[in-house]
Amino acid sequence: MNRYVGDNSPEDVVDFYGELLGIAPEYFEGQKLYRGYIKDIEITVNPDNLEIYTWPNSPCGDAIKDGDRLKIDALNQEIEDDRIRKDAQFTTFKNQINTLLNEGFGTLELVDVGGQVARVEINLLRPEKICYRQPESLQSLEQMLGNKKWKEADRKTYQILLEFGDKGRKGYLDVESLRNFPCPELKVIDMLWREASGDRFGFQVQKEIYTETGNELNPENLRKYDLDSYIHFIDLIRWIETGSEDGKESWRPNDKLTFSLEAPEGHLPRLNDLDRGLKIEESGFQLNSPNSLPLTTQEIQARHLFYSRVEACGL
Repeated sequence: MNRYVGDNSPEDVVDFYGELLGIAPEYFEGQKLYRGYIKDIEITVNPDNLEIYTWPNSPCGDAIKDGDRLKIDALNQEIEDDRIRKDAQFTTFKNQINTLLNEGFGTLELVDVGGQVARVEINLLRPEKICYRQPESLQSLEQMLGNKKWKEADRKTYQILLEFGDKGRKGYLDVESLRNFPCPELKVIDMLWREASGDRFGFQVQKEIYTETGNELNPENLRKYDLDSYIHFIDLIRWIETGSEDGKESWRPNDKLTFSLEAPEGHLPRLNDLDRGLKIEESGFQLNSPNSLPLTTQEIQARHLFYSRVEACGL
């Protein structure tokens, strides 16, 4: 079944544009943009330059950015006639999008304004249509998680957080970076972890345990925290351990975490350096925990900010 709108009545598409934008249908006469309108995901592809635009209700609104265009097939570059080459490229796109729509899922490869390649993964089979962007770094994370390389994925996750959150390129996440981390990327990272682990790992899982253990989410008040609740949280997900002889608590070294599905829920990702920015930029002090656990206010505040952002992003 061919569901590409460009093969349907042009009049129908023109009427849609006119009604949506409040523009008379005559304006669209002679225009070709209607050829690239994809109703199922509310996007438009310009046939001349393959740039992609999203409409207000598109599930791809966060995944497709200004200036994105479809990745051009190298074979089409060999066609000398400009018009024939553009038509060939657009025909390739039509075939690709028809396969995606008929199967209900698929990938669009894009090139951004800086020349960086990214994938947009689309799934129309779920009750809520899913469309998310996957730069090369997220593709690497997906491969690691798919191969159950949990330790490598843990390190990669922190690198990705820096990639998207450290706008000042300081090498760490400061308070504002944690408060304003971009939701689209946060959701994708979480989804990859949850899907690979059967909902055992990921930010949403950790946040739920965080709140269930009595920790409150309030990113504007970093000084409001409950030491006992936080220790309960990190103990439940087994980031700390108790000495068999002296009964003192200590942090489990990163290389001694349980990098398998045998780990407790919420055990991963650890993000061991999440508090680095606060330790550098924010004043803090060592806390006196009941069982001598080395714990700083910056550690608690960093997690507090991060899980507050997870909550704000709808996870």
